[in-house]
Amino acid sequence: MSQRKLCQAGLLLWMCIMNRFFDTAAAASSTLLITHCVILQYIHITCYWKTTNHHLNNSSYRLQINKTNCETNQSFITVGFCETSGSNCSVQPIDSVLHCFRADVLASTRTGSIRSPLYFFSGISAVKLAPPRIIHLNQSARSSGCLQVIWGMNEKVYKNEKVYIRLQMDYTTHDQTRSQTIQAYSEETLELCDLHPGSKYTVRLRAQDSRADAHWSSWTSIETTTAEKAPSAAPRLWRHIQPAEEAGKRRLTLLWKPVSWPEVNGVVLSYSASCRSELGSSQWTCGALNASRSSCVLTVSLDPCHCNLTATNSAGTSPPAHIYIPAHTDAEELPPPQITRVTPLDDTRLKVEWTSALNQSESGFVLQWSSVPYSGPTSLHWEHVNKTARSFILTGLLPEVPYNLSVVSLYERRAGSDMSAIAFTREGAPSVGPKMTVLKTSSSGIFLKWEPVPIEKLHGFFRNYTVLYSINGKSEEVYARVEQMSLTGLTIGTYNICVMAHTAAGGAAGPWQMVAVGPEDVQVIPILLCALLLSFLILIIPLCLRVQIKQCLCPTVPDPSKSSLSVWSNANPCQHKLTSTMSSIISISQATSYQGYCEKDYVPVQVFTYHTVRHDCNEAETKTTGTYLDPKPAPTQAFPTHLFNQSYTKPDQLIPAVYKEDSQPSSADLLFDSLFNCKRSQVDLSSYIHVSQSYAPFVTTVDAYRTLELDECSHFLQVLPEDTST
Repeated sequence: MSQRKLCQAGLLLWMCIMNRFFDTAAAASSTLLITHCVILQYIHITCYWKTTNHHLNNSSYRLQINKTNCETNQSFITVGFCETSGSNCSVQPIDSVLHCFRADVLASTRTGSIRSPLYFFSGISAVKLAPPRIIHLNQSARSSGCLQVIWGMNEKVYKNEKVYIRLQMDYTTHDQTRSQTIQAYSEETLELCDLHPGSKYTVRLRAQDSRADAHWSSWTSIETTTAEKAPSAAPRLWRHIQPAEEAGKRRLTLLWKPVSWPEVNGVVLSYSASCRSELGSSQWTCGALNASRSSCVLTVSLDPCHCNLTATNSAGTSPPAHIYIPAHTDAEELPPPQITRVTPLDDTRLKVEWTSALNQSESGFVLQWSSVPYSGPTSLHWEHVNKTARSFILTGLLPEVPYNLSVVSLYERRAGSDMSAIAFTREGAPSVGPKMTVLKTSSSGIFLKWEPVPIEKLHGFFRNYTVLYSINGKSEEVYARVEQMSLTGLTIGTYNICVMAHTAAGGAAGPWQMVAVGPEDVQVIPILLCALLLSFLILIIPLCLRVQIKQCLCPTVPDPSKSSLSVWSNANPCQHKLTSTMSSIISISQATSYQGYCEKDYVPVQVFTYHTVRHDCNEAETKTTGTYLDPKPAPTQAFPTHLFNQSYTKPDQLIPAVYKEDSQPSSADLLFDSLFNCKRSQVDLSSYIHVSQSYAPFVTTVDAYRTLELDECSHFLQVLPEDTST
């Protein structure tokens, strides 16, 4: 056991020795070199080094710089030293660059120290000047396209060495940079010319000692804007024509793009757009429009017209842009170019290629594109291209969005018809599926129909549909190219069905529906609707006819207290002891047919049993008994109201009219005590009979009794004796 431990210890020692050997060999063979040194006048010296051995990456370094003789490299005078763990270090201060120097780096590792070879350099060749200062920058009085630059150097720069200063200037505008390098002196005025008006420039300066070609100073920069001039070019103008709601008018949308740099010569403040009829003096204008606007809508006539657009800045107005709008009735159509290919380049770019129409001389083309669905003229993108172009690359597009592309040919003043196509930069899967409708079911089949998915929700070009249906855990799918399908040969049961729409990138399923198939298949929804409708009718009809039903079940009974007979007064005491008793009521039936009042102005009545008895004036009134026939309501009141306020008992049978003396008549029982006057020998009832001019009255006969005419009643009453004793 001890022998085994001795072997392990010996092996471990041998491994340590070998590792130390390899580390020493690697350190000895490593390369540690100083690449260059830079002197900032009166500030410091900085040296840079590199190593090719990764074992030295975690080392610490010590840089030492000494002055030496430029010829013999002897007589070392220490300038200073610095320590770092990086790859450069600075020693300061440095009083002059008119010396030669020697530098070396010592790297300390865990296995030992490594020193770099000595690096000798001249201070003049390693000097790096401080950045120059831009004292003043303004417009040149000699030319509006020039700038004057007054600059200076740091005061600590040795004055006798100015002849060696080299100055570099560059000026940048709109991503265009121009540069020039000249021999210059401090406080000297420099001039930059051939600048564009109204453009923003960034001017930069840096300096170099011509004896130190490798070292330039840092940049000093400043921004300025040149003076503006009126735009030298017109804006690019296009149009979109659409019908208007007003008859005889059409809506015209003018579209434009800003004047491009450098022709804009400044900042545009406003636009002005107008159109003028070619056949008359009519003119339409949008007025002054804000610089942020890029469209204008006008309602113009159906005649041909010319439209103009100008841009204005602080220095003036641009030349006008012209466009011709043909008449609405102009049926001539110029041939469109043919789009031959649309190639997606990436997720944001499309390349469109086309061929021109045969035997035509185009003056240019206009490429139009907009996303689908189209949301109006303001969402229309367009670009003018020259007549030699046969392709164009669209940029700034979105993936999975359909774009409608079209190319229009320009023929001098006129524009031809367009040729359009739909394209995607990259296709995607649909976001929704089709909505399915079950049109018909049978004992073994289902007839389906669905709505196509809109192209903006397809996110790609449609390929096919898939109809999925399942029952009892078994599923099937059927491919289709049209929006309807008949599933046949199905077994009895309930199916889950849905429809999927597919593009090249995938598919999306619509909502699932359950459909029952079989002979006992009942359409539940129509039955429920019919039942609800029937219940509604059963409930609503009695509510609507409640008044008629109430009248049929409970007819209205006339109130005798409201009759005109109620106003009759009791008769005065008789002077001739005449008491007449009438036990019948004259009933008047309503006529169902009209007849003129001139034919009959009286009402037939029926007189039933009555009794007259003789009494003295002081005797009690005669009590009358007789029969009563229940009267029907009449359209007009035939008798005073108080006659209907009495209570009567209808006998079982009618009693013939006879004279009978009651033993003790009572005046309270006398019905018509006010009809007769004791002083009169004749009674006239005609004044108490109400005659209706609106009805033809008639009287029904009870038990075959004869109906009396009015003159017979009068005669009958006249023959009554004045004295009942006779």
